Amino acid sequence: MVEYKLSDIAKLIGAQIVGDPEIKIYNIAKIEEAQSGDLTFLANPKYFKFVDRTNASAIIVSKDFSTERKDITLLKVDDPYYSFLKIMEALEAPAQSQKPVGIHPTAIIGNNTILGKDIYIGPYVVIGNNCSVADGTIIHAGVFIGDNTLIGNFSLIYPNVVIREKTKIGNNVIIHPGAIIGADGFGFVPTKEGTYLKLPQLGGVVIEDNVEIGANTTIDRATIGNTIIRSGTKLDNLIQIAHNVVIGENTVMAAQTGIAGSTKVGKNCVFAGQVGIVGHIEIADKVTIGAQSGVSKSIKKDGSTFFGSPAKEYHEALRTEGAIRQLPELLIEFRQLKQKILELEKQIAEIK
Repeated sequence: MVEYKLSDIAKLIGAQIVGDPEIKIYNIAKIEEAQSGDLTFLANPKYFKFVDRTNASAIIVSKDFSTERKDITLLKVDDPYYSFLKIMEALEAPAQSQKPVGIHPTAIIGNNTILGKDIYIGPYVVIGNNCSVADGTIIHAGVFIGDNTLIGNFSLIYPNVVIREKTKIGNNVIIHPGAIIGADGFGFVPTKEGTYLKLPQLGGVVIEDNVEIGANTTIDRATIGNTIIRSGTKLDNLIQIAHNVVIGENTVMAAQTGIAGSTKVGKNCVFAGQVGIVGHIEIADKVTIGAQSGVSKSIKKDGSTFFGSPAKEYHEALRTEGAIRQLPELLIEFRQLKQKILELEKQIAEIK
């Protein structure tokens, strides 16, 4: 078991220690599950309730945090979440230094394919003709890579990923198991007879640097041109990106989001889970879309927040939701007023 002195961890993240700097740390853990010898962190107010009962030896907290507990040491920083990330990266580094290297004998490499230095190609990987795999890239078991595909430096492709022909993948890209890159877009032409003719999908997919693609996510090839995932974008599991979509830099999308064909998404956007976007629209930069929202028209204002189905601007959606909640009471009042009107009409009729 590896042992770390708390004072060394504090130096790594520039933390102020409140408590015992000589504590020995053996593991990192969630605050509600941490035990003696564990280091945890506190960034979300929802977890403040665990401070009084956690068994952790130390907690990374914000500089303005305080507690009455004297038996627990605090590491005070500007950003607890970011600091915890830095510690996790430091703990992961020794394992990363032991990356596999070599080509498994069951791997199949096509003609005119160029392989870089210090790469790993696992069991039963198939790489087509005229491909390029750059230095330091790791390709795990069962991956299929089609012809004329380019993969950059230090990318990581997990088992059973399918990368179809004419795909370009940048540097430091991570693709999780079961993802499919470059499948045909959903393109069909209706005929007079009521059948459908398949529209050839002749384009490709471009995935720029530092992109991460979740398990079983699918990114379709373009009909003509390219489907493009710009640098720094992070896609969760089970996301569908249709043909000719362009996603801007540093955009994040949660699971089960679906984007229809030829839509353009700006940079630094945040899409929560199960967001649906129709085709052929544009989403501005820094837009946030709430979970299960359905977006049916372009969002043109940078930095705006939308939610609901159909999606509305945040304040408008709140007003709508508020009005809907009042409908049962309003219906009761309406029926009462209707009854009173009927009674008044009856009384007037009797007077006449």
